Amino acid sequence: MAASDVVISFMLLVSIYGILSLGLNIKYGHTGLLDFGHVGFYLIGAYTAALFVLGPNDPTDFTNYVIGLGDVPVIGTWAVAILAATLLAGLIGGLVALPTIRLREDYLAITVLGVSVIFQRIIQSETWLANGPDALRGYSPPLQNLFPLAMDTLVGPAMFGLIVAVVWAIATGALGTLRDDSRWPLGRVYTVTTFGLSRLRRRTDALGSRSAVAATAGVVAGVVATGALAAFDPLLAVGVLVSLYTWFVALVAVFHRYGDLDRRAAGVGIGLGTGLLVALLPLPVLESVSLKIAVTLGLLAALVIAYYYGVTRIEWLADVKLTVVAVGSLWFVSLWYFLLPILGPLGQGDVSGALNVLFQNVVWVLQFGGDVGIDYYVAGIGTLTTKVDYSRFQLAGFVLFLAGLYYVLELTVQSPFGRVLRAVRNDETVVQSLGKDPFVYKIQSMVIGSALGGFAGALWAMYAQGLTFTTFAPRVTFIALLIMFVGGAGNNKGMLLGAGIFWAFQQATTQLASYFPPAVRVNIQAFRLVVVGVLFLLVLYYVPEGLMGHEEGSTSAPAEEVDG
Repeated sequence: MAASDVVISFMLLVSIYGILSLGLNIKYGHTGLLDFGHVGFYLIGAYTAALFVLGPNDPTDFTNYVIGLGDVPVIGTWAVAILAATLLAGLIGGLVALPTIRLREDYLAITVLGVSVIFQRIIQSETWLANGPDALRGYSPPLQNLFPLAMDTLVGPAMFGLIVAVVWAIATGALGTLRDDSRWPLGRVYTVTTFGLSRLRRRTDALGSRSAVAATAGVVAGVVATGALAAFDPLLAVGVLVSLYTWFVALVAVFHRYGDLDRRAAGVGIGLGTGLLVALLPLPVLESVSLKIAVTLGLLAALVIAYYYGVTRIEWLADVKLTVVAVGSLWFVSLWYFLLPILGPLGQGDVSGALNVLFQNVVWVLQFGGDVGIDYYVAGIGTLTTKVDYSRFQLAGFVLFLAGLYYVLELTVQSPFGRVLRAVRNDETVVQSLGKDPFVYKIQSMVIGSALGGFAGALWAMYAQGLTFTTFAPRVTFIALLIMFVGGAGNNKGMLLGAGIFWAFQQATTQLASYFPPAVRVNIQAFRLVVVGVLFLLVLYYVPEGLMGHEEGSTSAPAEEVDG
């Protein structure tokens, strides 16, 4: 599997857990409601969506469930299923909150945890409802039968055009936030990538906000890509252009964030990332399992001790301790993503093979290899079989959902309603004195957060293509809590960062475990739960406000804001 395919899987999971954590953040981060049962609404959303898209129950296939609406026109579609899952989870969240919301914070957390366990046990024990302890399967994600896309009809170009539209819009939106950086001539680039729409917006407000400009630019890019593919079939050229554009925006974002970092701090960060890579090298090199573990743990311990010594003894390093970790992580990912995959071919003297692997990882929008696809010859690389697989399309949809919900939540928490929620979190008495009922706002917060949990559950059902009750154990809530605290409670951007860090850890440990025999591999993957718990404690102790801190702006509610 190419490194780009691993990143696609990683981003899918980040999207799902990002939405799940945004829901919990509305409850706790913005309103102060500690909900240990958030996974229950995740479960409701997943099973509701699955039951909507499943066909009628057939007892002969050893799967039993209460109802399957998949054959009902319109009702049995994924769009309706996601909507129903979201609404039902929000409704049940409100009903659960009615008798429990007046409890003290710790009692509320434990009570809702008990409710979520009840939901899980109902699914487990009631076989007639959703196949009981066995997996509920037999459904497919939407439009999967169209992939890999064929470009000889209009359907293939149109579907790939949708992917291009989403990727281009999100990349352009990110570039729009960076264009004022004086170190880069981004104004002209932004004008080109928005097809001149950014200049038009400066002359008139007809196109609305910067997000509207990015969305419109994405639509234009998608239409252009569709037309070009239908007329000339330049799939590889379009994939290269879109992929390079996303890498350009990513590099600009990195330099925007860390371009002012002095050489000492940058050098320490690069050294930290390189040291981590060196510490992991014994895993693929050594054959003895005990020697692998001993040497790797020893090198990792030496690296941690050196970092701890530096941040406790060197004043300037203590001031940038988290920054150098971020730089080291980015450097390590760059080595892991770009350098390591080409070392094998280079070691065998196969330069074209190394370029082939590098090219495939850079052009991440397309999938390469296999017997099905379009063949292209690239000078210095050779013949490439190019296709568009379903995971790219699914990722575009999930990221679009995440970006849309993030945008809506940002507007919500910055509105008067959001300021009231933060006032409820800080001091209910003040809110009551200004004529607002904290109980009503808490119920609304529970409904919104639970609905987002149900939305994430529907996406999980689509991604997993099968559900088991064990997936929805209480640990999922604590994973969402970890994501929230790592990123910063009350900070929506922090939810995206926290989800990325958590799933990077999960993906990394899964890959590292592959270097061990199966018996040891299982133990390593189980032990990482302990590591996650320790990480949770370290974050709460050393970075209680999270890596991105609390949201900016007022955390209290002046009278004129609450009355708004």
